[in-house]
Amino acid sequence: MTATEIAGAIGGTLLADADIVVTGISTDTRTIVPGCLFVAIRGPRFDGHLFAVDALEGGAVLILADEGAELPVGVPCIRCADTVKALGTLAAWHRSRFSMPVVAVTGSVGKTSTREMIAAALSSRYNVLKTKGNYNNEIGLPLSVLQLDDCHTAAVFELGMSGLGEISHLSRIVRPDIAVITNIGLSHIEKLGSRQNILRAKLEIIEGMGPEGVVILNGEDELLKGLRGLLRFKTLYYGMDEATDIQGYEAASLGENGMAFKTSIAGQDGSFTIRAPGMHSVSNALAALAVCHSLGLRQIEAEEGLQRYAGEQMRMNIFDRRGIKIINDAYNAAPASMKAALAVLAELGSGRRTVAVLGDMLELGDWSRDAHLDVGRQAAALKLGLLFAVGPDAKWYISGALEMGMKRERVQAYGTADEAAAALADCLEPGDVVLFKASRGLHLERIVDRLFPEENGAMPGTSSETAGRLT
Repeated sequence: MTATEIAGAIGGTLLADADIVVTGISTDTRTIVPGCLFVAIRGPRFDGHLFAVDALEGGAVLILADEGAELPVGVPCIRCADTVKALGTLAAWHRSRFSMPVVAVTGSVGKTSTREMIAAALSSRYNVLKTKGNYNNEIGLPLSVLQLDDCHTAAVFELGMSGLGEISHLSRIVRPDIAVITNIGLSHIEKLGSRQNILRAKLEIIEGMGPEGVVILNGEDELLKGLRGLLRFKTLYYGMDEATDIQGYEAASLGENGMAFKTSIAGQDGSFTIRAPGMHSVSNALAALAVCHSLGLRQIEAEEGLQRYAGEQMRMNIFDRRGIKIINDAYNAAPASMKAALAVLAELGSGRRTVAVLGDMLELGDWSRDAHLDVGRQAAALKLGLLFAVGPDAKWYISGALEMGMKRERVQAYGTADEAAAALADCLEPGDVVLFKASRGLHLERIVDRLFPEENGAMPGTSSETAGRLT
């Protein structure tokens, strides 16, 4: 883009050479490359305007700045009322320059895994741009959209939120042809007050769609099922239920190698395997197959694409270290995903000692106590070997497990990840299978980093992504 194009797209005031050409974009001076537009954002801890000179020294050729912000004299810039809003406006303008299938994914849990499976499934036919890491909010999503270029033939974007109106804004930026909602759970119920309000917030994903758009919904979710026949768009349901349009059946575990399952789609039967354990992974794959069906991919193409799926760090990442099998799923947690992870632990740990290291599930409000109790009950029902609970609400995991008959000597509660790490170091033994699962704020990956560093010094639990992520 030229400086003139950028200023015109956002309605900004250009105070620089009109012919400056921008070949990249960044909101962080640590990621600046030559030719960048640096977007200066005021955050709760940092003001990007203070780093404008650093950005220029790092190779940026233009600064996007708020109208009232102070910058050194002569800094090439575009002034606007609000750089965050301008970033979204610029991304929406950039999106309008491309004609290709665009898929948007949201939901309470499973968004990222579903996004990855959709991108993998489509990769057999398309060159797919997908949301980078955790870039799914009002800053991260526009940065992902602005990565679109002429080499891409399809895109899959993840839309996150923390309140009403946010997904609507993101949907209008990406203008999806296909919208996928994975489920309606309890994440953010503390702020939104009810699952019905969460449903309203997630349904905002359709607000940027054109009249020919397709909505793909989880047919096993009670609230999403209630939308049948009510949306103005063509709607497809996926799930293990016979009433769904993309139906899975006869799912079988392959252990840590994944799942095998059969499908019935538009009267055609199929068989698939995915390299991801757990029934929840089959659900994610069915969502991907629904997208493939909507875009007319043949079964052999979808099967070839799904074979390329690989999970992300801290999302059901399974590895062995010193005779101990680790399931690192510490990126985030909600009641549904917590139960799914416990089921995988019990399955992969059959015949071995299983250890669940569970941190608090955040943003549940008045539902928090009951949700943690319920997860503790499941840990006991699955006959897990040990339960380590971490965080202020950890006591409810313990209470639920004891209520279901788990022996007291098999449960422990800790206030912080560091305290739990010290205790685990003393008790873990070769042959154990250990799950780490919590909301991101508990930082359980620190335990993985501390106890199971890779031989080359890289840490299996850490992630290099720094952009804020909203679930």
